Order: sequence, then structure tokens, then C-alpha cells
Amino acid sequence: MKKKKIYTAIVSAICLIAVAVAIFLLNGRNKSFDYSEKSTVSMGTIVTQKVYGDYAGKDIEKINAIINALDKSISWREADSEVSALNRDGKLSNANLAAMLDTCKQVSRDSGGVFDVTVGGVSRLWSIGEEDERLPGDSEIQAELKNVGYEGISISGNDITLAPGVSLDLGAVGKGAACDMAYNYLKASDAKGAVISVGGSILAYGKHNKAGDKWRIAVRHPRKENEYIGVISLSEGFVSTSGDYEGYFEKDGRRYHHIIDATTGYPSDSGLISVTVVCQNGLLSDALSTACFILGEEKSRALLEKYDAAAVFIDSELTISTVGEIEFEKSR
Repeated sequence: MKKKKIYTAIVSAICLIAVAVAIFLLNGRNKSFDYSEKSTVSMGTIVTQKVYGDYAGKDIEKINAIINALDKSISWREADSEVSALNRDGKLSNANLAAMLDTCKQVSRDSGGVFDVTVGGVSRLWSIGEEDERLPGDSEIQAELKNVGYEGISISGNDITLAPGVSLDLGAVGKGAACDMAYNYLKASDAKGAVISVGGSILAYGKHNKAGDKWRIAVRHPRKENEYIGVISLSEGFVSTSGDYEGYFEKDGRRYHHIIDATTGYPSDSGLISVTVVCQNGLLSDALSTACFILGEEKSRALLEKYDAAAVFIDSELTISTVGEIEFEKSR
């Protein structure tokens, strides 16, 4: 059953990414630079790369290795990962993880705690997308909520300490962080441009033709699989989407999705079904898309402004609205 769910999710992701990649080339009147492309599986999703330049094939392999190493470091599902060791032992020294958690704590404070990577114990009660997914009892949720709170993460330099009972789950930021690492590699390379998709997070880097045409990024239709509801155009940056369709189960006519409000222990009930955030940092775009999904559009405005980010909001009636400076074109 678990393998079947994972396979179905991967097939769906491949189809969606095929749509998204097609959007990159929509209305392209200018010949693209030479490029290489490849799709692989990492971080529990499809990683698709299209890199432009003379050494694109080498760059793709290097970025694959970087993303795989990050996955092995931050996945709580990997018994020997740094996050698993931190959850188990309560302390660890790791520069990259300390920097990630410091940013996560900041977003947690600024979002009023609705976004919180210490929600690991609660999310594992639900196990949405896993073989043992279920609707946990309220008493179970309330018991685990006592261990949720970003204040339980202490950082001093590269040293991280967790309060007793605290359990991390970096699923809400890992894919964005992978895009950050890809960006750092590309900056030091000879690549002319690239578009890197790690599940719901995308990096648009550099240029894909001499004219410098903008990248065009598809926003998935939240209720029509393998279709897109609109297109975001941007010169360069990071795009992350959080949607209630990414992982969910239904019980008694109600959809229980994977985006957990850390203040309640239950899936968010803000009235939104998709939020796409654009900003200049991958981890932030990922974290903010989750936070904004939980907060709702109005409460998200100040948060987006603080981080100089913009967003596309889609509610349960499929009403689309945008916040901040963003170039979005709705599909006909």
C-alpha cells in the first residue's frame, strides 16, 4: 500500500512537471541556449533540472549529488540523518542545519507560531501519505502539542539543542533549501541559466536565451490534476507552492491534508487550497507558502511584506488573488 501511494504520487508529479516545463518555453520566440535536462527522484519527490550552458550535464550531476546529500541529512525518515540524531539525542553541531533552523524560528515568530518545524510528533500522528495514515484522537493531538514550540530549539553558533520531547520535521522547508543549495552551486559555475524543480519548489536562475526572456512558471490547478491555473513570469527567483492536494485522505466526506497548523495540531482550515510564494530565497519561499496557507490571505499580507515576498492565493471557490509585486496570468 505504501509503495503504491508513493508510486502514484511520483507518476502524478512527473505529469505535472511535464506541464510546468512546457510553460517555461511558452511563447518563446528566441532560440534557447544549448541545454541538458534530467529527472530523478529525491526528497520523496521528482527533481527535474534543465541547465543551460556548455557543461550543463556535469552541472546536473553535481546538483543531484548536493540534493541527495541534503535529503540524507535532514530527513527524519533516515535513521542515520543529522535530524534523526538531533531528534534522538537532543543536541548536535552542524552549521547548515543550525542556519536552516535559525531561519525557521524567525518565520515561526513572525507567523504567530502557525508554522513550526517542531511539529514532528503531531505530523507523525497523522502520517498523511504513509501506509498508516489515520485520523488521530483529540487527546493524542493535545498530548503531542505540549512538545510543539519553536522556543524549544536553542542555537549557539553551530550547536543545536532541543528541549525534551521536541521532534523536528523539516518537510515544509527541505525542498526550498535544496533550491538554495542548487543556486549556490550555479553561482560558482559557468552555467548561463537553469530551472530546477524539487517537488513544489522551483529555482529560476540566470537566462535561457540571449534575449533574456523571463522564465514562465506554471501554477498547478488545485482541483484538476496535471493542469495549470495560471503562469508566473519572473526574471529570476524562487517559487514554492503549498496545496491541500499534495497529500491528503478523506474520511466521512472531509479532506484531511498534510499542512498542519502547529497551534492546533490539525490540518489548516483557512479556506485556502493553494498558495504560491515568490521571493529571493528558497527556504523562505517554502516556509512562507506553508505559513500563508495556514494564516489566510489577509493575515499573510504583513508577513509577505516583511520578507519582500509576493503570493498567489486560491481559495476553495477557486477565486484567485495576488499580494505583492507579482506577474501572474490566469489560464483561459
